[in-house]
Amino acid sequence: MKIKRGCLIAALVSVLLLGGLLLTPVVYRWLHPIAHQLPYKWDSYVRPDLQFEMEPMTNVVAMVNAAIREASDGALPEAITVDSTPTQIIKVNSIPQLDVHMDRLIADFRLHEEEMKRRGAEGFESAPFTGWLGGHHSLWCSLVGPNMAGLHWEPRADALHVSRSPRAMECRAYGVGDELIRTTEEWIAEGRTHAEHDWDPVCFVFVKMAGMRSWSIMVPSGPNSASGEFRLSKVTRYLPDRKVILALETPVRHKEAEALLKQKGLWVETEEAQLTNSQVFSEAALSGASSEKP
Repeated sequence: MKIKRGCLIAALVSVLLLGGLLLTPVVYRWLHPIAHQLPYKWDSYVRPDLQFEMEPMTNVVAMVNAAIREASDGALPEAITVDSTPTQIIKVNSIPQLDVHMDRLIADFRLHEEEMKRRGAEGFESAPFTGWLGGHHSLWCSLVGPNMAGLHWEPRADALHVSRSPRAMECRAYGVGDELIRTTEEWIAEGRTHAEHDWDPVCFVFVKMAGMRSWSIMVPSGPNSASGEFRLSKVTRYLPDRKVILALETPVRHKEAEALLKQKGLWVETEEAQLTNSQVFSEAALSGASSEKP
């Protein structure tokens, strides 16, 4: 059966028109849903592709929220929520003689915290973001992957929640024994304490031995680049008269530090720890006595 020339041309034109239609942004996005989509409504809308360079994360979040709000016809006003609450700091096993020193250390850290927020340091909602957010890719993969800015990301049913990191720190007291002092003197003699910096060498040796990480922080130096800055004096305080070092760290790091110090023979019980242990023992004894039958 011969096909008329006009019918063939009409068929070719139809194919071209259909192909063009399939390539239009609306149909293309409909045929290509979100990749790596999480099972939440906020991660199900196709968005326009967005490009950022050194844009604070708060602005990035605002623009992404606006794009999803438009894509959902207002059904989802906020896909990402930002919690700018400062890091929670708890004093652990303190005693009245140390409270004033802990309060001063925490106050110094709070001032430093404000400076780091202003400069967009890692772990703050003001940290800059440089990168491309594809409209067909999961927000979780796009934002939490290589460009997470050191923030804490938590996907929940209502939204993708973003907050500062670390979210919580503890102010603890560590005993300073003769072995740590001897080690510090050796490091000073060997030029290993970086004397050019304005910090206490005992604190420096302590954090290195304890494996703590809070004494440095990353600040942006350009698109997708950052440099480390030391802040030893903002997270540690040496009290030679009490033979104690106060340190701000996350609960997990404190636990790891205790294990490392014990392993290296540098662990010394502080006065507040001894008092706390004595109190726990007394309460346990009293509890045991009260539970005994006459």
